[in-house]
Amino acid sequence: MSLQVQSAVNGITTITEYSGLTEKVEWMTERYDQPGKLTFTCIEEGGASIDVGSAISFSVDGMLLFKGYVFIVEQNQDGEINYTAYDQLRYLKANASYAFEAMTLTQIIQRIAADFGLVCGSLEDTGYAFPCLLKDNTSCLDIIFDALEETTLQTGRIFNFFDDGGQLILREAKNMYVNTLLGDGSLVTDYTHKRDIDSDTYNRIKLVRPNSETGRADTYVVEDTETQGKWGLLQYYDEVDENLNEAQIEQMCQAYLQYYNRVLQTISLDSMGVKEVRAGSIIPVKISRIMDLSVSRLLLVEKATHTFEGDVHTMTVEVKDFQQLGGITYG
Repeated sequence: MSLQVQSAVNGITTITEYSGLTEKVEWMTERYDQPGKLTFTCIEEGGASIDVGSAISFSVDGMLLFKGYVFIVEQNQDGEINYTAYDQLRYLKANASYAFEAMTLTQIIQRIAADFGLVCGSLEDTGYAFPCLLKDNTSCLDIIFDALEETTLQTGRIFNFFDDGGQLILREAKNMYVNTLLGDGSLVTDYTHKRDIDSDTYNRIKLVRPNSETGRADTYVVEDTETQGKWGLLQYYDEVDENLNEAQIEQMCQAYLQYYNRVLQTISLDSMGVKEVRAGSIIPVKISRIMDLSVSRLLLVEKATHTFEGDVHTMTVEVKDFQQLGGITYG
């Protein structure tokens, strides 16, 4: 593995290799709301040699996994220096106000990135334009990921937004397939499987639209009484934009119910490392003791944490909603 630090002093840029000094490197990606993160530990005499703001790149076997900037430096009395770096998405935590009309998620990302001087790479077209999207004093990261979630609900297509080697990327999940089986007799050393209706399950959708003409709110409700009989009433409530028409709101209600009216299933896999796996990847998984996975299925990675210690590379990946995703075909 190769860990390089780029720094500039008096206008002169230098690149320093730190691989020999690092004890442990951890690379983490999440599919929603978080920038990519790299943490590494060095033993250094005389204190920290890498300053906050320094550019960091991390590669394994010639493959660039991370490019970002140091935000946190911690030191203890034993000479251990712990560094934390984030990719470009970290700068999107800044709050801003925007009004987007007839713009796709791709166009929204391009506009925000331009405002903050961030570099865009490949941004795939989602095929869905927001009639009107208003955001006031909101984190730019939240603006983009809220729009991403709404795009998925409206199109039925799963998109990922992330930084790849210093470029902002928007890519459909089906284009991020990793052809390495994880599971029985194949790299996995441990797993946990959870089923719940506690964190993100709803069987009644209630959307409210302000009506300036009547002074009252228009309410739209769609529900599933069958699952309410099994689980009780679990309501999702939100206020939608006044400019949306009745047909658009009813379509939103149906899309939300279809998406949220399910048992949320989460699997966490401890495994030998596969460097191509990151949040948003599609991976084949087979675990005989889990009924839904007794035959290999394609799952979506929600979170991936890679750990590099010496020559040992391990990872923990979290996948969700594989029962719902089972109906989606990835080519």
